[in-house]
Amino acid sequence: MSLARMQKVRLIGHDSERERVFTILQDLGVLQIADLTDRKEPGFRPKTLTTHELETKLTDLRYTLDFLARYDTEKKGFIQSFFNLKELIRFEEIERIAREYDYRPLWQRVRQLDQESVELRAERAQLETRRAELLPWRQLPLPVEEWRSTATTLFLLGRLPKERYAQFQEAIQSQLSEMVFVHTASTDDRDSYFYALVLKDSEEIFGKILAEHGGERLGVPNLPTGAHGLPNAILEEIERRIREIDARQAEIAEKAKALLPEKPKLQALYDYLHNEYLKAQAQARLLGSPNTFVLEGWVRASDYERLAQALQNNSEAVYLERITPDPNEVPPVALENRRLFQPAEFLIKLFGLPHQKELDPTPFVLPFFAIFFGIALTDAGYGLALILIFSYLKRRYRHKRGFQPFANLIILGGWAAVVAGILTGGFFGPDIVQSVEWLRERVLFDISRPAGLVVFLLFSFALGFVQIFLGNLLELYDKARTGHLWDGVWHEGSWLVFMAGLGIVAGAGVPQLQALQEFGVPGLPASWLPGGITLALAGVFLVLFFSRVEAPHEVSRQMPWLLLTGAAVLWIQKPLGVWPLGELLGAASIVWILLIDRGSSLGSRVRAVLGRIGAGLFRLYGATGLLGDVLSYSRIMALGLSTGLIAYSINQLTGMLLQIPWVGTVAFVVLVTLGQIFSLVINSLSAFVHAARLHYVEFFTKFYEAGGEAFRPLARESIYYDIQR
Repeated sequence: MSLARMQKVRLIGHDSERERVFTILQDLGVLQIADLTDRKEPGFRPKTLTTHELETKLTDLRYTLDFLARYDTEKKGFIQSFFNLKELIRFEEIERIAREYDYRPLWQRVRQLDQESVELRAERAQLETRRAELLPWRQLPLPVEEWRSTATTLFLLGRLPKERYAQFQEAIQSQLSEMVFVHTASTDDRDSYFYALVLKDSEEIFGKILAEHGGERLGVPNLPTGAHGLPNAILEEIERRIREIDARQAEIAEKAKALLPEKPKLQALYDYLHNEYLKAQAQARLLGSPNTFVLEGWVRASDYERLAQALQNNSEAVYLERITPDPNEVPPVALENRRLFQPAEFLIKLFGLPHQKELDPTPFVLPFFAIFFGIALTDAGYGLALILIFSYLKRRYRHKRGFQPFANLIILGGWAAVVAGILTGGFFGPDIVQSVEWLRERVLFDISRPAGLVVFLLFSFALGFVQIFLGNLLELYDKARTGHLWDGVWHEGSWLVFMAGLGIVAGAGVPQLQALQEFGVPGLPASWLPGGITLALAGVFLVLFFSRVEAPHEVSRQMPWLLLTGAAVLWIQKPLGVWPLGELLGAASIVWILLIDRGSSLGSRVRAVLGRIGAGLFRLYGATGLLGDVLSYSRIMALGLSTGLIAYSINQLTGMLLQIPWVGTVAFVVLVTLGQIFSLVINSLSAFVHAARLHYVEFFTKFYEAGGEAFRPLARESIYYDIQR
């Protein structure tokens, strides 16, 4: 449970070997190269390297691939797309493609097709706009070349709500009967469209009448250049041209699809050039002279010898040495766990890496995540399905190193779900187990009954309490590991004593409640209850007195406060028969506390004592937060119940189809399969999200800060393929 020890190194070489050296470094993938361009070194300066040519090629390839993607109807499967799983390609093959394949003729062809397609889309959009503007006037028996005003007459188009059109005509007839000619052009669901010839002297009155009836004047449609004749004929010509454009776009699509066989080569070339670009960027970070180059970087200490050996075997004109980092320099972070715990690294990276001096929480996350995931799923059938699916995917994409930890994490959660499903009677829903005697006999507690639900809920709370306790214990360990032992003892230690007492009280007291005795809730012996109460009381006063500790390393200064804690416990627990001792110890400890800082005034000492107790009271209020944190773990029980309910509903609804002969059986098989797949996906996703959330929100907040900079060595990366050496 530690982070990889990082070693800073310096590499000096002859400039003629630079390209070869960087190829070796990229193949190894163990060295993170530092940026030296801001450093002032006599005789050295940043290497002036240009990546313009590579950037241009990558841009051209990206453009070509994006164009072809629009016409590629072959889609990846859900699993492949969701996890970004890529096909494998050998490095020799990708090198051969980069050496032999000339993408430029294809790129030029794509440019021609795309440019034509863009122009056609622009023309079609313009035609669509013109058609929409002209459509209301389609039946107008007036050629468009006559849609104009004269010296005395105004030609205009208009629109108003169709329910007011009759009133509008009546108003025109009564007020401007000889001055205006109005003709209906068309009517749709909402509006009526008209054209009018108005004497210019009557324009103002006409506009007022139109406005009073909720109408508006419209501009003359934007017609194609040289358009003439009736609107209907012009619309037919526009629609004919739109059909021509659509036909040509279909031809372009066919020509683009004919180019799709070139897509794998384009993708392989893109990955090759992308890695060349990464290598060129890395070279831009170093310093050099006319004949030499210098770089610095970070390597795992365990990889140093491998790096040195690879450089020595491939080049005689380089020198590698270990160097001491600057005092304010922070090494990058790389997780280093045993293979058993590596699946949980996925969750740590998802949240954020620890900083260099922080504890790596990976080993503590794995068992809890698996248990939470299993309880939230609580179905042995779904657990087995996840095991089979992800075991297949592990073999299918065994070259995908980043996918393996995630797959192992889900497989482990699947096994936990199998156990939880067996114990609670869930196998693709609770109804199947009830009908199979062998499965029914292995149910430890039946969550379909109140007794089973109570046990399930208490078990969820107990898991949460244990994890939160562990979080505080890890914070104590982390402080001790980094030289702040006594700060952890007084601060986290007091809280741990309080939580330990609460745990014993709950473990010994809850099963003794009369309302729960019939359920057979397991717990601690009842004889532990008094000791748990004493421990919890001691924890309360430790939190009260040790929330704000000055000079925590001076243990002698804290002794009277410890004595006061014992006195308070004895004073409260008078039935123990030692109550006078509590008062005596309390008085002695208070006197001792006030005499510690005899160099200061009595008033300042009293204020310091009251301030310390006030801080403790505020921290004791945080016990409500502890209760809220523990209650949050009820969500895994709720998710487990919802899994069973969803699966049960699917089984019952689809089971009705079995009453239909023949067809019903086929429909049942199809629908129950689809329904169970849906339930598996949605409940597995919920189990993963909420199991992770409990770690991120409830567990990590007790001891984990994160914020470490990830170790990113120069290595081969891929966009489309996984490259195998």
